[in-house]
Amino acid sequence: MLNRARLAAAASLAAALAGCTLMRGERSAGGILSIDVPAEAGNDLAPVIRSGTMSVGERLEVRLGAFGGTGYAWVLAGPTPANMQMTSADPAGAVKPAGSGGVPGGATWTTFGMTAIAQGEAKLRFELARPWEKDGGVKPARTAEVTVEVRPRQ
Repeated sequence: MLNRARLAAAASLAAALAGCTLMRGERSAGGILSIDVPAEAGNDLAPVIRSGTMSVGERLEVRLGAFGGTGYAWVLAGPTPANMQMTSADPAGAVKPAGSGGVPGGATWTTFGMTAIAQGEAKLRFELARPWEKDGGVKPARTAEVTVEVRPRQ
């Protein structure tokens, strides 16, 4: 068990040194593939890269962290991949406080829910930006790239 923890720590360190954070998604108790990108502060944050594997018909939940009151919002940059469908139960960009209580300026989660409708690779890019700055050529404060391999229904 200790060796497994050391290997995980070494992999995290190697990814950080390479300029990105690479992690795999985890399954929730309901079988939903959950991919989290926690809120972080600072300048020049490296792109966050996440991946996972799921089957046709399963749900994907991408939870993106930010800090409230800053004007920044997570958006899906580009179209939804052809093999994924936004879930109507989870409107795109539903924002909820992180933790048990909403603290002004505290961390929040923006959740994007999707269902895999066909097999293949789905690439999603999310950007954390201020909507009014997008037209001025301002780069996003943060980006997250999620790649999911969708396999045939099991």
